[in-house]
Amino acid sequence: MYERQKAYQRPPAPIGAIATSRPPGEIKVGDYVFLDDAYRRIADMRSDGASRRILIFADHHPVNVGGSTVTYRPTSRA
Repeated sequence: MYERQKAYQRPPAPIGAIATSRPPGEIKVGDYVFLDDAYRRIADMRSDGASRRILIFADHHPVNVGGSTVTYRPTSRA
């Protein structure tokens, strides 16, 4: 009679990536950020003042970050 709705579940993080909340100064190119229901890899960054960064993605519009952000960093980089 009634269907139970499934709760939204975020897809699993990229393989080998560990989630950590980082301030803008500790975010690196190659980290992943969860945006618009997908993990997006940071392709480039620009400074936007002393404690702000503009994150640039290959497949998403740039995002301005001014505070701690959860990023997913692979444990080993090849």
